[in-house]
Amino acid sequence: MLNEIYIPTLFGIESIVSQELQDLGYSKSQIQVSDAEVCLTLNNQGEMPRAIAKLNYNLRTAERVLLGLAKFSAIDFDQLFDQVRALPWHEWLDKNYFIEVTGYSRKSKLFSVPTCQSIIKKAITKQLNSVYKYPKNIVPENKNVGIHRIQFSIVDDLINIRLDTSGEPLHKRGYRPKANEAPIRETLAAAILMISFYQRNIANQEILYDPFCGSGTFLIEAALIATKTAPGMNRYFSGAKKKIIGKKAFQQERKLALEKSIIYGNPQNYQEIIDKKDDSQKNTDSPKDNKFQNKEYKRKDYILPNEKIRIFGTDISKESIQLAKENAKRADVLDYIHLESKDIYQLDYQNLPILLGGDRILIATNPPYGERLADIEEAHRLENKLRDLCFNNDEILRQGIRLSLITSDNEVENIMPQKANKRRKLYNGGIRCTLFHYFK
Repeated sequence: MLNEIYIPTLFGIESIVSQELQDLGYSKSQIQVSDAEVCLTLNNQGEMPRAIAKLNYNLRTAERVLLGLAKFSAIDFDQLFDQVRALPWHEWLDKNYFIEVTGYSRKSKLFSVPTCQSIIKKAITKQLNSVYKYPKNIVPENKNVGIHRIQFSIVDDLINIRLDTSGEPLHKRGYRPKANEAPIRETLAAAILMISFYQRNIANQEILYDPFCGSGTFLIEAALIATKTAPGMNRYFSGAKKKIIGKKAFQQERKLALEKSIIYGNPQNYQEIIDKKDDSQKNTDSPKDNKFQNKEYKRKDYILPNEKIRIFGTDISKESIQLAKENAKRADVLDYIHLESKDIYQLDYQNLPILLGGDRILIATNPPYGERLADIEEAHRLENKLRDLCFNNDEILRQGIRLSLITSDNEVENIMPQKANKRRKLYNGGIRCTLFHYFK
């Protein structure tokens, strides 16, 4: 096997991940989309290490990258044990790693997930023991050495076993160690920008603006897109430690990603620094803050039009603005973002183009509601103010304005003067939300 890669996603953005894969050079015929997951089938097994590294670094909207190990049918625990034990785990798994097994079962005779977890791990250790002949038949496991996260799914009696290659979820870019309450997930923010055709409109000098920017997620993800910077550039992936994939594939794909980025300058110099960083992290699966944000390794040939900042964020909270600046600095995109503490009630449409420096504006935002603002009446007042910014007295969207609004507030479409041109059901973590698009 080893030529199938499974990519879990948030519900509602599977098609965006599929498009990302096509943008990375894979054909539609290689991609299969299902609920909250996309499967990529490689042409041959030899492509696998580089593909794993490429996807981990470059996918903006995926949650993880999992390597498919085996698929088979089983209707009882004996069959499950025997088929797992028959797999060449000694060829795939590194010695002394802790083996963690998780999974789920739907519409299958093997429905007890804890029992399946136990049987799968027992079968793996039995196979390893048969090869390595460990004393007392005890397979040594040490989390400080590393972790092999084995995931299984059982659907209609078909078992699918995969190996996680990401470590921390891909939405953990490494730039947001702290955040405001209930922030929008990084992968979801990137998906919303893609759904809103943000990248397509950069050349038209469209400005991105978030009036409730919080910790700056929309702004930072926009800057990463605008500068063609891979979202995983400043973090570590557990696959780089695994023999089945290897460090070299990650080094090669990181070098390519660096060369494509507008931000980073001399790829060779930066590569040497990253290699040292890898050595310092060899005993961890967790991303670390990028400590190499040195201007010497950045270049200034901005992709943004007229060499002006076209990404703006405001928030009433000075603490949030400071946090957003710190996050943007970690992501190495602070030079591309303008942040200012400002109350939305101080804004009107007439002074908005003056503040932002243009009248073609995409407002992408997640207004305070629920966990971020328990006062429902105040949340609705903020939404009313957003309506006044975006719509004229004739209840028509103002010329040059596009609005992408994600919220869990079911009343927002009643507050806006017209129904959304498009809407999409999404999940921000476990919170069900709706993305409302107004563009005409």
